Amino acid sequence: YYLDQNIDNTIQTHDFIFQGIQHKEEIELEKWLSNFGINLSFQNSRRKSLYEIAELIVAKCINPKNNNAYVQYFLDIVLERDVKYQMSISDFLDYWDKNGHKLSIPSAEGSNAIRIMTIHKSKGLEFPVVIFPFAEENYSAPKREKMWIDSQSDDLGFDKFLIDKSGKVAEYGANVAAVYHQKSQEDLLDNINVLYVALTRAEEQLYIISSMKDRNKAGDLPNNSASLFIAFLEDYKDFDSNVLNYEFGNPKRISKQKPLEAKRKNIEVVNSVINPNAIKIAQRESLMWGTHQQKAIEFGNVLHEILSLVKTKNDISLAIKKALENGLITENQQEEVEKTIIEIVLHPELKDFFDEKGKVFNEQSIIKKELKTIKPDRVTISGQNAYLLDYKTGKHQSKYENQLKEYEFALIEMGFNVQKKSLIYIGENLEIVHL
Repeated sequence: YYLDQNIDNTIQTHDFIFQGIQHKEEIELEKWLSNFGINLSFQNSRRKSLYEIAELIVAKCINPKNNNAYVQYFLDIVLERDVKYQMSISDFLDYWDKNGHKLSIPSAEGSNAIRIMTIHKSKGLEFPVVIFPFAEENYSAPKREKMWIDSQSDDLGFDKFLIDKSGKVAEYGANVAAVYHQKSQEDLLDNINVLYVALTRAEEQLYIISSMKDRNKAGDLPNNSASLFIAFLEDYKDFDSNVLNYEFGNPKRISKQKPLEAKRKNIEVVNSVINPNAIKIAQRESLMWGTHQQKAIEFGNVLHEILSLVKTKNDISLAIKKALENGLITENQQEEVEKTIIEIVLHPELKDFFDEKGKVFNEQSIIKKELKTIKPDRVTISGQNAYLLDYKTGKHQSKYENQLKEYEFALIEMGFNVQKKSLIYIGENLEIVHL
């Protein structure tokens, strides 16, 4: 829809959208987009980081003249998720589905603008002018609140019951009626407090926008906040139901007008900063240069980091992809690293550790009774059984066994039965030590 509104084409909007969604294959969609001057390669995009993909799509599809603060703020969010959490596309889409509606562009303090906020959020603040709209809350509307009441009989075996807060419960007995009355008084106090906050935020001028309410046959106004203002006008002003506007006080400004801030300069959209082809990044694998032993140790450390992203065999591809994006490995090393990880995950002696039915905790901290924190590399929980795994590099040492035993004791104190505990030494060759 955005493209239809912002590119030159003679196709009707709905026809344009219909044509676009018919292209299920990437190559077909790329060709169709190229007809409108949008040249995107989905295959090449996959090689980029999350932020680079988003930036590329924005650069290709959005005219810089039409770019705005919302797009820039969205890119800021993408960058934060990419750098801080190394999110993939699917990770980010899941995050956006859950949190996108909560995000908003922060407004600068001191701006010459109207601030919109809830009454609760305005507590403790003051403003020269306050507009209180929709001052007509219906206090009789059911709020689906609950209340605890004491059991009236010992035969049921319950001391208390949780029931709906309703006027009907007053018929259940004097004790229940007392609880209901107390809750009603608390709600009334809450309503008074909210009104107090709303009506005391203004330093000079307060505008209340409410609605007209009629009295019933008994002469009573409905249980509504608007009725409170009508009752106030009846007591302190010559009230006429045909007159809908009332003023109190002097509308003349008291405070001195502050000079407006200088107009803020808009941040220009940056389409291209540097030529990525001119950049040479020192990858982590450069640390492997040097001695033969150092290479094996560094290789093991990199694998250790990648394995922290793997819970089951289904996570291997994504973990390798993230390792490539973060510069842990290069494409030349991808095959060797993936082969080693598959060998570990599918190793017959490690079947219980990578059981897909178990709950996996990779590098999760455990706080012991003496407030000491330990962090096993991998713990798989299946029912009350625990399987403990730690990755190491270099030669086998007794301190590693003691460390694994410490993890075991902590899990036992937590109520688990440690069925297996093993050390995996990652180097030129894979070595598994069961303890």
